[in-house]
Amino acid sequence: MTPDEIRRRFAQRPWLAVTQAEMGPSLAVPSMLCAEESQLYHWIGQTAAGFGATVDLGAFAGGSAARLLQGLQSGGKPHHLHAYDRFTANAAARQRHLSPGGVALTDQDDILPLVRRLLAPWQDHLTLHPGDIATQTWSGGAVEVLAVDAGKTPILADQIAAQFFPALVPGRSLVIQQDFLHASQPWLAVQMQALAACFVPLALVARDCVVFLCTAPVTAKALHGAKTTGLDDDALIAAVGLAQHSYAPMLPSRRFAAMADKIRANPGIRVAWQMRKG
Repeated sequence: MTPDEIRRRFAQRPWLAVTQAEMGPSLAVPSMLCAEESQLYHWIGQTAAGFGATVDLGAFAGGSAARLLQGLQSGGKPHHLHAYDRFTANAAARQRHLSPGGVALTDQDDILPLVRRLLAPWQDHLTLHPGDIATQTWSGGAVEVLAVDAGKTPILADQIAAQFFPALVPGRSLVIQQDFLHASQPWLAVQMQALAACFVPLALVARDCVVFLCTAPVTAKALHGAKTTGLDDDALIAAVGLAQHSYAPMLPSRRFAAMADKIRANPGIRVAWQMRKG
């Protein structure tokens, strides 16, 4: 399919036709995804061509990985998923995100054994990468689907781009930026706008998630120009303004304005969960 055909396909939002029955056992794995995002992840897995790996960055308890894997399995193409996370959760996080899904809680922050158990139905097509994503590298060849829910700081966002974006195949690979429009992570919009020559947005899903198509190789020069680490507040706000203009009218301008307001309310803060004011 050409990039224009892919854009038209996404404009029809075909993932909305995915049923709970199709998602099957993946829905038993706790996730912070909303219903439409779950459908999207399944559909993207289901329609993957199989030419490269699927990578899930920020897998938490495995919910997003499970939905992708179930979709990949139903698609019948060759597939393997790599899930990256620290695979830890404090007591509050376990109570908030695991208990409502009916998962028996433990008193341990280490949830890796739990993740292995939850993802056991797909274990033959899965590799878990525990640890700090900021120190992880990628040498596994082409990446067909890259789901990003780990760019919680500029350092992490830059490391993810440096390691994984060059493995994307122009005209074919997808990037799911789960928190793209989240006001507490403005560096994501800044990064992707700086890489506008390499990516086009395909769809806004639910509130924050935006899917991109890679359209050109992501070179070392492009990555250098897209670095967000070290930008001061004024530079970050100005770059958010460029993103607001670049992505209009597809993405709501008010969401970028909220990012700028969040930066002003939290001067110098560059950690998503610490940007609490505003």
